[in-house]
Amino acid sequence: MASSERDEMIKALKSIVVPLLREKGFKGSFPHFRRRLETRIDLISFFFDKYGGGFVVDIGASPTNGYTVSRGYHIPPNKVNTTHHVPEMRLQPAEDPPDFSFRYDEEPIPDDIYEKLANEVASLLPEAEQWWNSDKIARIIKRKTKKQGEINFD
Repeated sequence: MASSERDEMIKALKSIVVPLLREKGFKGSFPHFRRRLETRIDLISFFFDKYGGGFVVDIGASPTNGYTVSRGYHIPPNKVNTTHHVPEMRLQPAEDPPDFSFRYDEEPIPDDIYEKLANEVASLLPEAEQWWNSDKIARIIKRKTKKQGEINFD
């Protein structure tokens, strides 16, 4: 799969999904975004397949002071993302059979595949909000904050 298809997919995500993330208070640049709240940092990242043709969307959460990984290294709040082993979940496209990858290489390829997939990601943002606001995530973040202490990078 040529990089032009990937570029077209990124263009569609930037024009459809990223403005919605900005409206919801997310900062950052593609592919990693974060929203700092009073009790946690919400994370969303986009990762493309190594060989092309698809991407995944990971959401995660971090304590407000960043995240300390198992070896004691601390990632500050303005750098933390879903690759740092934070609590995370992958948004899943609505297809049968279920797959965690949004595909733009499966035949026949519709003319509007990039916009269609970007709109599908946008339609899953309420599911992400439910996950971020869940009691389970609140408990995990509270426990992680207590465990790593109050490190302040501000």
